[in-house]
Amino acid sequence: MRAKLIPIILSLIPGVLFPCAVCYGNPEAPMSHGMNMGVLTLLGFIIFILLIVAASIFTISMRTKKLNNS
Repeated sequence: MRAKLIPIILSLIPGVLFPCAVCYGNPEAPMSHGMNMGVLTLLGFIIFILLIVAASIFTISMRTKKLNNS
């Protein structure tokens, strides 16, 4: 019960919940730029990992075909 009341009480206090530059809508703010760079960095990591998985699957399939043909 207490865990549900604390966020409600905090949201009623003025000045506690100020939006950041990203939520507020200033696209030129440094925080917006940092968030965009963070998203691009994470996207780069995901693409890199997916490429490694695809290359591994391709390599394993090529080796399997080579073993079956010989």
